Amino acid sequence: MKNDYKIANIYIDKSGTLYGAPFGRSEKYGKRPIDRLFLLMPGYNDAALCAFVNRLFDVCNSEDARDDMPPSIQTYLKAKSYGDAIRNLGLLVAFYAPDEGYAFTPASNTGERGFAMQEDKSVELPADCTQKEMASALKRAIAAVRIGADRKETD
Repeated sequence: MKNDYKIANIYIDKSGTLYGAPFGRSEKYGKRPIDRLFLLMPGYNDAALCAFVNRLFDVCNSEDARDDMPPSIQTYLKAKSYGDAIRNLGLLVAFYAPDEGYAFTPASNTGERGFAMQEDKSVELPADCTQKEMASALKRAIAAVRIGADRKETD
């Protein structure tokens, strides 16, 4: 695969706020979220949702990731650790490559270890999809995200 693909983490909290973390090149990991975070508050419409995701992709690869810094979500939430930052969040991983299109994959929150991709729930679209198709796919993928760490005890 060419290196022109783009990845962004979209964290989701219980209120429905979206926190977008675009990826850049990383010496240590290959690709990693850069030190920028974008927010989309609840009450957004389809156009705003698509504009938010396209903005994340526009910023991807615009700068190198800082491997010596904590993830942007941890910094933004002023959490002591990544595990603390994500404890009450869900994650949707957004992928785009011009020759392949889009994929939006929900991830299961494993707590301290982070997230595990749920490939079977991934929603894929061609690169030339319409805004309506993208918004529909994003809403389906977001609906499949479980907010908060998986726990055996009841909430």
